[in-house]
Amino acid sequence: MAVRLRVEVLDNCVGCGICWTVCPKGVLTGTLRGRAVVLNDELCSGCFSCQENCPYNAIRVVVKQQP
Repeated sequence: MAVRLRVEVLDNCVGCGICWTVCPKGVLTGTLRGRAVVLNDELCSGCFSCQENCPYNAIRVVVKQQP
């Protein structure tokens, strides 16, 4: 089974910039005090750095199994 990762930005995102700064693959971007934006979650390597470093718990990496 193949695994697909989906990066979600939740409504409580304040645009602090931590997630797009720590992402080694450039999956996220944004502007300070704007909301984070997912550029391409197919680039996500599954390191969970964005999710683990978000002080607002506003980023979620969802692991989905595909047949």
